[in-house]
Amino acid sequence: MEKVTYFDVEYANSKNKAICQIGIVCEDYETGDPFYPERDIYINPDDNFDSFCVAIHGITKERVANEPKFPEVWDNIEKYFSKSVIIGHNVANADLDALYRNLSRYNIDIPEMYYVCTWELAKQFVPSFAVENYKMSTLCEYFDIDIDSEHNAFDDACACSDLFKALVDTYDLNPDEYVKKYVPKKTYEYSKYLTSPELRRSISEFYGIIRGFSIDNVINDDEVNYIRAWRDTNSAYSEYEEIKKIIDSLDTILEDGVVTTKEIMSLQYAIKNYLDTVSTAPSTLATQILDGIMKGIIADGEVTVDECNNLRQWLYDNITLAGHFPFNKVIEILEDVLEDSIITEEELECVSSFIKDLLDPVASLSSQVNSVEGKHVCLSGNFAYGCGKAAVEEYIIAHGGYIDASVKKTTDILMVGKNECQAYSNGTYGTKVKKAMEYNEKGCNINIVKESDFIFE
Repeated sequence: MEKVTYFDVEYANSKNKAICQIGIVCEDYETGDPFYPERDIYINPDDNFDSFCVAIHGITKERVANEPKFPEVWDNIEKYFSKSVIIGHNVANADLDALYRNLSRYNIDIPEMYYVCTWELAKQFVPSFAVENYKMSTLCEYFDIDIDSEHNAFDDACACSDLFKALVDTYDLNPDEYVKKYVPKKTYEYSKYLTSPELRRSISEFYGIIRGFSIDNVINDDEVNYIRAWRDTNSAYSEYEEIKKIIDSLDTILEDGVVTTKEIMSLQYAIKNYLDTVSTAPSTLATQILDGIMKGIIADGEVTVDECNNLRQWLYDNITLAGHFPFNKVIEILEDVLEDSIITEEELECVSSFIKDLLDPVASLSSQVNSVEGKHVCLSGNFAYGCGKAAVEEYIIAHGGYIDASVKKTTDILMVGKNECQAYSNGTYGTKVKKAMEYNEKGCNINIVKESDFIFE
């Protein structure tokens, strides 16, 4: 872990978990240095208050009547949750569930989130005879940790930071081993919103893909078939008026079986009207469109000079993406290739390979490794070999290798279990893969391989 966010909320009611206070502490786990300032935020939940919730935290409707509402607050704190491990007490069932419900309520894109739960850690390691229960206040007393004001979101977030570090130090834990991906519980009251983030992501990417298709002013048969398939897959959402306009536009341009660049322009206009109405962070939307453009560019198997120039121009037009992966990497290679205005076939192939690696990360992670003798190997995910991870560890040790519990600068191989690879192929990296990639960018040489690429003799 590198960036960690200690997180706690208080909510106005138990049904919607409408948030009325958020406490956040975000820091570099290894150094303890803050990533962003600590935040103690009160929110107008725009909802009813349950009396028993008020009895717990003391926050009333009158107290927060003039505070900002959740969407305004989220614009300022989204960065605390991006590429971070979120740590809290019963965090998945309480705090992240509340965050998920509030994002869904306001139809805001839901980020991919990873977490460590101090309640789960305590249940696993603190002996039941040593404590009366596993409430945070009880555990803080057990570890001699002060809580300034229990059930104040900010004070609880601070106490959770101390509790997590106490658990790690006392029981000599490797935090990376306890990171889980947050999977929301789908609730009936928000069911109509649940597909919205996924659908918006699909539409944003589709917008970029058709821009990529038309960037060379030619729409070939494979590209027409892709457009038709997208239409068929998403026609089920025609109940939404904005989506129906996109489907109607697709029906019109597909009617004669030929798609022209002029028709693509009209389709882009219909999609842009939709994207202008949704609640998506500008950087998120632009990144999704960029992914789509790159997919569209390589759809026909080759990259042209015009496509390189047009992609670079799009990046210039969206310079606010600077610093957001993969903007800097893409513009760096394009600037290098286009610098002398003479682009060779070799350079075009280099751009094509680069884009393919970005869009299909698991392919770029593959590196055939046939021997582990004398090498330090770290395992990530669930394995198909033998009886699972334990069998893989036994194999590595028996063949002269060493097991690293976490990814280190001295790790030689990070092996990704077969069952994790599909998630990675969709761009969802695990924390160990991220750490290995970061180390490699700093000059380390960690081979990241799939289980299926390793030959078990």
